[in-house]
Amino acid sequence: MKHFIKPMIVCLLLSVLSGCITVVPEVATDVLSVNSDPSGAHVALSTGAVGSTPCQFVLPRNGKLMVVISKEGFEQIEVMVQGKPNLKRVMSNLTFGSPNVSFIGGVKANQLGADFELKPNPIEVKLKPKKEQAQ
Repeated sequence: MKHFIKPMIVCLLLSVLSGCITVVPEVATDVLSVNSDPSGAHVALSTGAVGSTPCQFVLPRNGKLMVVISKEGFEQIEVMVQGKPNLKRVMSNLTFGSPNVSFIGGVKANQLGADFELKPNPIEVKLKPKKEQAQ
């Protein structure tokens, strides 16, 4: 009976301990480029990131955010950027198989943005001068 209990305890401990490791999949990112004419405009993202044109931001592909571009003497421009499915990636994964179609740690990889891309990207804007107010 002793020979049976020790291996059983060892197997039980190994199965419990091996289940303690969790791999957290990384969220897919993309580089969002923002350009303006004239350059040097202030860029503010709804995420809190800021920059001056021309500039780039690394963002999750499956995100949704507002980009505000402003410069003194010019009208402010707001652009909604959103992660949208990239049909080529989706079809490639379905046709040839990919970890993006299967479950990774209980979370589907396409939920992490693997099959998405940010649109519009790049953001190209021509700033319009503010109209003079009559006095």
